[in-house]
Amino acid sequence: MNTILAIVTEMNVSIWALIFSVALLLLALLLLRRQQAQTQSNTELLQCTQNDLRALISASLGMGGRMLEVERRQRRLAERQELDIYDAANPPYEQAIRMVQSGSKTEELVDICGLSETEAELIKIMHRFDKAS
Repeated sequence: MNTILAIVTEMNVSIWALIFSVALLLLALLLLRRQQAQTQSNTELLQCTQNDLRALISASLGMGGRMLEVERRQRRLAERQELDIYDAANPPYEQAIRMVQSGSKTEELVDICGLSETEAELIKIMHRFDKAS
């Protein structure tokens, strides 16, 4: 009878060890499932964040290109405005210089550009120095 009691007790311990092992295994499986769900959630969040980042980079590059174009236009307008102001302030002189470069005489400069004879001579002298250098 002692042997039977010893066998039952030993079996009882084995069964409890088996039950405990199965319970640990189930707990490990449950934790693994939770971890997999969390990993899946993090993966989806990462993909959404990457998509948002791509969209922001694309928008930033587009805005950068537009800014460069606006700056180019602004520079061209400023240069044009400077030329227009310079030409508006000096139209007879610009025309006189062009005429001198094409070989016009002092009298033509006076008649066409409305310059005084002294101004026309000065432009001719300056043009001569430009040619010499």
